[in-house]
Amino acid sequence: MSSSQLSREEFLERVTEIVKSRFPLVEIAPGDGGFSLSVNGAVAPLENLYRVTILHPDDIQHHVERWAVELLRAAEGSPDSGANFEEVKDRILPMILSGSIEDGPAGVVAQPLVEGLLVAYAIDNDRTIAYIPRARFDAWGISLDDLHKTAIDNLVARSEAISAHAAQDENGSVNLILFQTMDGYDASRILLPTLHDRLKEHLGSPFAAGIPNRDILLCFRDEAESVDRLQKQITEDFHRMPHQVTDRLLLITPDGIAPRP
Repeated sequence: MSSSQLSREEFLERVTEIVKSRFPLVEIAPGDGGFSLSVNGAVAPLENLYRVTILHPDDIQHHVERWAVELLRAAEGSPDSGANFEEVKDRILPMILSGSIEDGPAGVVAQPLVEGLLVAYAIDNDRTIAYIPRARFDAWGISLDDLHKTAIDNLVARSEAISAHAAQDENGSVNLILFQTMDGYDASRILLPTLHDRLKEHLGSPFAAGIPNRDILLCFRDEAESVDRLQKQITEDFHRMPHQVTDRLLLITPDGIAPRP
C-alpha cells in the first residue's frame, strides 16, 4: 500500500515497522506530541515526513530510513554542541517559521518578522539544520542584533552565486521571479537586504511575495491578475508540501517586509 493511501494512524504504524526493521536497537513508540513518535526517548514530529511520502509514495522506505538516519545522527550530538560563537558563526543562517514569540518553538532563539511569522536562527550542518537553543545563545554573550547580522551576512554570501527563474507575460515583461535552490533557505531569502532594489525594476514597487514552504520564494507583481493566479498555487503548496511557512502573501517595500492586506 502506498503512503498516499495511508491514514495518519496507518502511516505511524508503517514508519514504526520500517525503523524497527532497519534499526532494531532503536526504542520507538507513539509520541505524546500529537502526530509524532518517540525515538530513543525524544519526540519526533511526523508531519513533514508524511507530506514528503505523499508526494513520493513509491519511495516511503527510502524516505523513512533517511529520516531515521538523520534523526539518529542529530541525537548523537555533534562537535557544535559545545562550540563557541567564533567556531560556528560562518554557518549561522536565518530560518522563517510560522507562529509568534508566545507560541513559537520552545527554547529556540527567535524574533518577530511580521504578525504570524518569526525569524529563528540555525547552524547549518552537512545534512541537518539545528536551531540555536536559547541556553547556547545566552552562553555566547552576544546580542540578538549581532546574531541577526551574522545570519543575514551568511545568507547574502550563500546567495551570491544562485540564479533565479523568471517568467514573462504575453508582452515579454517579467511578472514572476522564483527562487528555489532547495538548500533549505529559499524562503529565508525574503530577508535579503537588496531584494527590493534588485527586483523592483522588473516587478514594480512594492511587489508581492509568497513563501508557502521553506524551499521556495515567489516574488511577483502586486497586481490583481498575478495575485489571483498565484495565491491559489501558494495556498495549495502550503497545505501539500513539507516544511510549511505561510499561505499569506507579503509585500516587499523600500522599508522592508509587510503583510499584504
